[in-house]
Amino acid sequence: MASFLWWIVGFYWVVSGGDILLQNAPRLYWLAVVFLAFDVFFAIFCVVLACLIGIALCCCLPCIIAILYAITEQEGASEADLSILPKYKFQIINNREKPSLGAGKMIPIETSSGYLANERILLPEDAECCICLSSYEDGVDLHALPCNHHFHSTCIVKWLKMNATCPLCKYNILKGNEPV
Repeated sequence: MASFLWWIVGFYWVVSGGDILLQNAPRLYWLAVVFLAFDVFFAIFCVVLACLIGIALCCCLPCIIAILYAITEQEGASEADLSILPKYKFQIINNREKPSLGAGKMIPIETSSGYLANERILLPEDAECCICLSSYEDGVDLHALPCNHHFHSTCIVKWLKMNATCPLCKYNILKGNEPV
């Protein structure tokens, strides 16, 4: 506030009575000029600093977000966690008499997991992987998560190694029903 007040008074003194002030009070004249120059330098410095901070923030913000994301608790599943998931083979049902019965069935493959793996019939709209968005083909390997969502084995293994949650319902396979 004092700097702003001095800017007004000093600018008025230098502009309106500069020659008279220089002759009658040269020290006051040069004091006003020095303070005006300092105020101009300070104002320019503040504007440049604000611009540099703004540019640095815009350029570095993606890096800061990536670092913060990396240090959060986003952890993937280990091979041991993935090995207990039930595995299935998809088999297309060729029933010409009842085409609405289903697109296929998931036949469990013997695993050492603690999950019960029962044969499941899939309707045509359910017989696709929600990760790669392609329909299941005959004989393809599938994995089912504890939340009963199913995916191609290769798709869900890649996903779970990065993030141990179901891509549809966010069920955490490491922590159970604990919120993510």
